[in-house]
Amino acid sequence: MSKVACVYCGAERSSISDLTSSFCRRNPNGDYHVPYEGSIKSKYSCKYCGAERSSIADLTSDICRRNPNGDYHSPSM
Repeated sequence: MSKVACVYCGAERSSISDLTSSFCRRNPNGDYHVPYEGSIKSKYSCKYCGAERSSIADLTSDICRRNPNGDYHSPSM
């Protein structure tokens, strides 16, 4: 079964409804998890600085000095 990941923190759930029903502490709007809409990759890159990590969770756990909308790296689609 495929998993769905949150674009802000990388949390994984088995369905979009499971993912979006939980609060996300890294969502800059202070709301729920938001599904990542890009394809599954072996490496994820930050759309603001180009940093690469092997998972969305690893990427979004690090600070990005170039992100104008928040503190953490944001995966490119």
